[in-house]
Amino acid sequence: MDVLVDAYAAYVRAAVGQRIGREPAGLDEALGEGRRWLQDALECLLGRPYPLQDRGPLELFQEAMRFPTAVLQAEGYPPVPRDDLTRSALPGDLYDLAPASSRDLGEEVWRAHLAWGATKAAAMTGRTV
Repeated sequence: MDVLVDAYAAYVRAAVGQRIGREPAGLDEALGEGRRWLQDALECLLGRPYPLQDRGPLELFQEAMRFPTAVLQAEGYPPVPRDDLTRSALPGDLYDLAPASSRDLGEEVWRAHLAWGATKAAAMTGRTV
């Protein structure tokens, strides 16, 4: 899932640009920290047998939005309006940065995510992909 880690910084920069309009001070450091956390979290998750993979790669990517979120909060940006469903699903995503789908991260990430899901489903059911 290196493609997920590789997509992180560009995705966050684009999302912050859309929501805030400029890059806040400290974003580069947050992106480095978030990228390292995401890499470690994915390695830990994907290193487990499928039945023990209790989260998906996209969930980890979404959680990694906490790093740029902390920067935006520290800079005093107000949270953006979000609908009830989004607030319920991702309560800590105050700036609506988290992607709703791996498709939002590009074709390559989407295909890798689908392949992971299909392989996990096959392993869990004993079927072949």
